[in-house]
Amino acid sequence: MDNELNISQDQNTEKLKEIPKWTRKYAQNRTLTIIVLMAMIMLFSMLFAGGMAFLLVLATAGFRKGNMVLVCVGIAASVAVLAAMLIFLIITLKKFGGKNRGMLDQMIDQRIYGKEGTVSVPVPKSSKKKMCLEIVTAVIFFICFFGTWNLAVKGYIAYKYLQPVSALYFVPYMFCGWYFFQSPRIGPIYLLHPMLFAIHAILIVAGVPMFFTTENFCIFSVCLPYIGYGFLAYVIGHIYNRYALKKLKGISHFQGEAADGD
Repeated sequence: MDNELNISQDQNTEKLKEIPKWTRKYAQNRTLTIIVLMAMIMLFSMLFAGGMAFLLVLATAGFRKGNMVLVCVGIAASVAVLAAMLIFLIITLKKFGGKNRGMLDQMIDQRIYGKEGTVSVPVPKSSKKKMCLEIVTAVIFFICFFGTWNLAVKGYIAYKYLQPVSALYFVPYMFCGWYFFQSPRIGPIYLLHPMLFAIHAILIVAGVPMFFTTENFCIFSVCLPYIGYGFLAYVIGHIYNRYALKKLKGISHFQGEAADGD
C-alpha cells in the first residue's frame, strides 16, 4: 500500500514538473497574432499595389489616347496615394515604433488570447548592437534581393533558379532573425519556415517544376513559397499551442483532483 502511494506521489510530482515546460511551449506558440499581422500586411499591400496599378494603367491609357486630362488625373491620384501611404507609415511608426515597438502585437495578442489568461516569456534584450545588426542584416538582405531580381531580369539568372538563388540569403536571414531577434519569444517551430523554403529550392534544382517562367510572374516563385511556408509554420505553431494548452488544462485538472484527495 505504501509503495503504491509513493509511486502515485512520484507520478504527481513528475506531472507537476511539466507545468513550466508546457507553459513555455504554450506562450512561445501564440502564433495567431502573427497570422493576423501577416493577413493585415498582405491585405494592405494588395490594396495599395492594386490601387497604384489601376492608376498607372489609367494614366498610360490616357497618354496613348492623347487624353491629357486622364493622364493628369492618374498622376495626381498616384501622387496622392503615395503621399497618403507615406503619412500612414509615419503615423504608424510614430505610434508603434521605437519604444512602443511590439505594442500592436500585444494589442492583437490580448484580443485573441485574453480569455485564456496572461503568460509571458523572456523578450529578446534590446541593445544598440542588436539594433545595428538588425539594420545591417536588413540592408544586406534587400541588396541581395534586388540584386538577384535585377540579374534575373537581365538574363544572368534563369527564372527557373530565382527561388533557389534567393534561398542562399533568405534562409540564413530567417535563421539569424529568429536566433537574434525573436528567440525565445517565438519557439523553434518557426524554423520550419526557412527549412521548408530551403527544401523547396532543393526540389527545384532537382528538377521539380515549382516555379514561374515568365518575367511578369517570376517574382511569385519567391514570394509565394515565402508567404506560404511562413503561414504554414505559424498554423502548425498554433496547433501546437492548442495541444500545449490542453496538456496544461489536464495537469491543472489533475492537480485539482490531487488537492481534493488530500
